[in-house]
Amino acid sequence: MLKGHVFKKQRFGNEIFALFIDTFLNRRCGIAENYKERMAVTVSGSTLTVSSGCVCVRGRFIEEDTSTPISAGTDNSYCKLVIEIDLSKENTDSELIQVNYKILKSTNGYPNLTQTDIVANNSGVYQYELVQFRTTSSGIVDLVDKRTYLDFEGIYACLLYTSDAADEL
Repeated sequence: MLKGHVFKKQRFGNEIFALFIDTFLNRRCGIAENYKERMAVTVSGSTLTVSSGCVCVRGRFIEEDTSTPISAGTDNSYCKLVIEIDLSKENTDSELIQVNYKILKSTNGYPNLTQTDIVANNSGVYQYELVQFRTTSSGIVDLVDKRTYLDFEGIYACLLYTSDAADEL
C-alpha cells in the first residue's frame, strides 16, 4: 500500500521525518551549537547535571528544556552518560518514554555504546554519549566531554555554496 507523507490530508509520519533529517545530516548526531546552554554537563560530588539545549540523534530532535540532575553513585566504576533512544517503548500523549538519560557502567573499562540503525529498522536502541567519567567513593573524577556538535549555519552555507556552484554549470 502506498502512503503519502507530504500530500494534502496525509499524515507526515515521524519515521519518514527522521529519515529525512538523518539523510540531510549524513547520519551525523550532535548538539545544536546555538541553542540554550548546549546541554553542558557539570559535576557536583557524585551528581551530574545536564543543562538546557537540543541534540539531534539519528534524525530525532531531543530538547532538554531546563536542566536535569543525575546521580552517578560512588561505586568505583568506569561510566558513560548517554541519551538513550529505545524504540521498543511506547510514548504517551503526555510523556516521552522512548528517550532517557542513562549511565552505562563497568568495573574494568569504559563500556561500549549500543548503536543500532534505528532509522533503517525503525526499531532498536541508539545511545548518544555526552560524557565519560569514573565514580569513586569521593565522587566523580576524570570527566571527559564527548559531545559532538551540529553547525546548522555551516550546513546551510555548504548547501548554498553547492547550489551556487551548480548554477554555474
